[in-house]
Amino acid sequence: FGRLDYSLPMATRPDSADGFANRPVAAPTTATPPAAPITARELPLQFTGSAAEYFRIWIVNVCLTLLTLGIFSAWAKVRKKRYFYSHTVLDGTPFQYLGQPIPILKGRIIAAVLFGLWYAGTHFFVELLPVVFIVAIVLAPWVLIRSAAFNARYSAYRNMTFRFEGTYWSAVKVLYGWWLITVFTFGIAFSWWQQRIKNYLITRSSYGGINGEFSATGGKFFVTYLIAGLIFIAAGAAVGVLSGVAAVRGGNKITAIIAMVILFYALYVAAFAYVQARIANLVWNHTELPPVKFRSTLRARDLLGLYVTNALAILASAGLLIPWATVRMIKYRLSHFGMSAEGDLRDFRGSSATNVHAAGAEVGEFFDFDFSI
Repeated sequence: FGRLDYSLPMATRPDSADGFANRPVAAPTTATPPAAPITARELPLQFTGSAAEYFRIWIVNVCLTLLTLGIFSAWAKVRKKRYFYSHTVLDGTPFQYLGQPIPILKGRIIAAVLFGLWYAGTHFFVELLPVVFIVAIVLAPWVLIRSAAFNARYSAYRNMTFRFEGTYWSAVKVLYGWWLITVFTFGIAFSWWQQRIKNYLITRSSYGGINGEFSATGGKFFVTYLIAGLIFIAAGAAVGVLSGVAAVRGGNKITAIIAMVILFYALYVAAFAYVQARIANLVWNHTELPPVKFRSTLRARDLLGLYVTNALAILASAGLLIPWATVRMIKYRLSHFGMSAEGDLRDFRGSSATNVHAAGAEVGEFFDFDFSI
């Protein structure tokens, strides 16, 4: 009846009534139970600082910065960042800021020199304005990558630093490729330009050897900016109507002008709060650092209320309530920011770290370039 291939794992049984000896019998198998689905775990995030604690740091920073003619500002920045990082606690562990004052001071000196050249070229030597403009175009990609690299390198969590890997020419493509398209389309492509910059910053940032992922589209950015633009147009129309009514009635022109300016800026702040809330929610809700997912639920009306009340409090206190306003804003943002992970944060592995000069970050801060996520 044929030969048995004993190279195969077969089971045999003794002679039976059917007359066959050593008849092969299939080995019994055990079914592997299905793996339990991995459920996402919420990661608690909170800010444990207080306005009173930060006020003591802030007032010392202000006094020493004034007494040293700005030199102490580098130490002030480090003290401020270390306070806020150490009091931002994720899953029971605080963040760490590893920056040092001396490199920041050197970067600020470079930024101050560049700012002085720009100011002189735009106010006293107007004929040099084209040169200043060209220099600014050349430096902007460098500022982008160095600022992102510095902020990532000296931010740490669980003794592992973040990383940003970008080259000068890749930054040139991102900054100026879609910027030219935006110019040629009279601003219509601005939303897609912004989406490309956010995508560049997120996907080239990493933690524990894992890069970020970004899935928001330029169309979603466009909807946000379109609605904000409509709010701003409504502000202009309202101001125009009020100015026309005031001109017809012939009332107090100074009072009418002040009222119109206040209304215009109020609607402008409303549009700004809407953009800040919607863009932040759009970016974070479409950002992942596998296995970590982010969630942002900021509301425009809440931000508008914070902006207005904080500004009034700072004006009424001659600036002494700046720490209170700062802590208040941070607590609100963190209370509407969530994180979840489908796994253990200990799965992130460390990576090699190199020193990054602070010049790019300080130039970006000096000229108020916002290249943050």
